[in-house]
Amino acid sequence: MSSRSPNSHQLRLKALPHFARMRREDPFREADKAEWHAAADRIAGPGGWYSVAGTHADWGCKLIHFATEAEAEAMQRWIAESGIETRPGPEPYRGPMLGVAGAEPP
Repeated sequence: MSSRSPNSHQLRLKALPHFARMRREDPFREADKAEWHAAADRIAGPGGWYSVAGTHADWGCKLIHFATEAEAEAMQRWIAESGIETRPGPEPYRGPMLGVAGAEPP
């Protein structure tokens, strides 16, 4: 009988117990997403952080996990100073609708 493989998500969260909260329900524009990823990379290095969607009490948040409390606090300061939580989301697509499987577009 083979043993179960470890849950990599849970192992990652256990290794990175401290987090910064980014309260935002709208999707990010690609430039904003790249900006906060670059900020997390500067603070903890490319492999030193992990982001997940918040659950329960953190609904509507993105949680960015770090190994140390200082890194999480630095990211929380960056979030507050950058104003990324209040920036507008991407514009909706206003181009022509394409037909699917031979159907005519509305």
